[in-house]
Amino acid sequence: MSEKIEKNHMDYAHDLDIAIKPETNVPKLDREYGYYIGLGIPLFSIGGGYLRASLYQILTNFHARRGYYIAETPVISSAALFDVSGHLGYYKQNMYVFHLEDRDYAVKPMNCPFHLMIFLNELGKYRNKIQLPFKIFELGRVHRLENSGSVYGLLRARAFTQDDAHIITFEKDAVKVITDVFEEMITIYSNLFRIKVSPETIKIRLSVSDRSKIGTEFMGTLEEWERAEEFLEKAAKKIDEEYGISFIKGIGEAAFYGPKIDVIVKMEDNKEWQLGTIQFDFNLARRFKIYDMVKEVFGDINVYVIHRALLGSIERFLGVYLENYKGRLPFSISPLQFAVLAIKAGDESDSKVEDVAKGLHKELIKNGFRSGYKETSRTSLSGDVRLIETTAKPPIIIYVGKKEVESNMITVSIFYQKRVEKKVELNKINEKIEEIVNDLEKDVISIAGEIPKIPGDLSYLI
Repeated sequence: MSEKIEKNHMDYAHDLDIAIKPETNVPKLDREYGYYIGLGIPLFSIGGGYLRASLYQILTNFHARRGYYIAETPVISSAALFDVSGHLGYYKQNMYVFHLEDRDYAVKPMNCPFHLMIFLNELGKYRNKIQLPFKIFELGRVHRLENSGSVYGLLRARAFTQDDAHIITFEKDAVKVITDVFEEMITIYSNLFRIKVSPETIKIRLSVSDRSKIGTEFMGTLEEWERAEEFLEKAAKKIDEEYGISFIKGIGEAAFYGPKIDVIVKMEDNKEWQLGTIQFDFNLARRFKIYDMVKEVFGDINVYVIHRALLGSIERFLGVYLENYKGRLPFSISPLQFAVLAIKAGDESDSKVEDVAKGLHKELIKNGFRSGYKETSRTSLSGDVRLIETTAKPPIIIYVGKKEVESNMITVSIFYQKRVEKKVELNKINEKIEEIVNDLEKDVISIAGEIPKIPGDLSYLI
């Protein structure tokens, strides 16, 4: 008997048409996709395009509703920007730097220097009309030269997107800002991705410097690091008080510019994954003269820059999620949201079945959903459904057969932890579908205001 092969995250990404496996050969070109695209650079496919567009809409709405400004910054800039930030001195080995027209340029490894430039521009133009905390959010594409031996699928990539934000805040507000960010993090985990959030599933690591390496691997002075780590520990204790989630210390795990809180989540496989991060930075405020600018406008120099990402790398988060939930994605971001199956009986009812099923499929697309249409038969139905459930995994399957057409009652199968079937009157199907979807995604609506409606005919997936 053949042994069952366990799927990994790239297998699920392939089945859902999210990403292309780099080892797959390109038709006619006789080399694999990875050869042409490059090591550690994921190539997302059509399903991945829909997933990302939907996820980005949710995340953008979520942040805008919480007072974040929305930004988009360049992928390439003068290397001088990263000289100011300190990246060239402490992070150059992980950067793509090149020389062109008598200047050095860098491919962006992090978004923070751009966000601080935007802040300085806004504060310079609008002075005290700008309020602190100043919160700026970007779904920012970054590139980092990871070691070739560590690159793996979506879990460790050289090109990836961060749900990245930077908050410039007065010291007096910093602890509240950090606890607010933690609340945002667990809200996204639970409301969008249905990840269980409790002291049993969430851990916090307070990542601090190795004191012996301050000045070489960690930028700044010992006094600055001691003050920042003491402050961040105060925030970690506040999170423990409010949520019952204790923290451990990780010596030498800090970012080169400041200590951080790493959020570690125990997923369905009982493995622990480091996902979100909250980083406390005193270096960039000094290097970008933010202390001076804030003092000039507000008369106070006690400000910090807080870096935070709720999911971290979008690619890595998706890889972890696909592997843990066996390719099952929330309705809002599923590449294929509906499968409409026309079940033919081989008699005169088939034309009516086909008309009704095609009509439902087209109406779903018209109403902003992604749908696939497939014709099947009574004898092929179970095999077709099994294949659909192991590959495209649409959250909702609509069955239209002779029985449904004659009774005007359509069978709708909804996946939420398990499959549940409902009978819906044909003449009320559009209204009922909206009700079903709104109920299924009510937690998403609560954080983003709406469900993203990005329609598409993805019949080829089934």
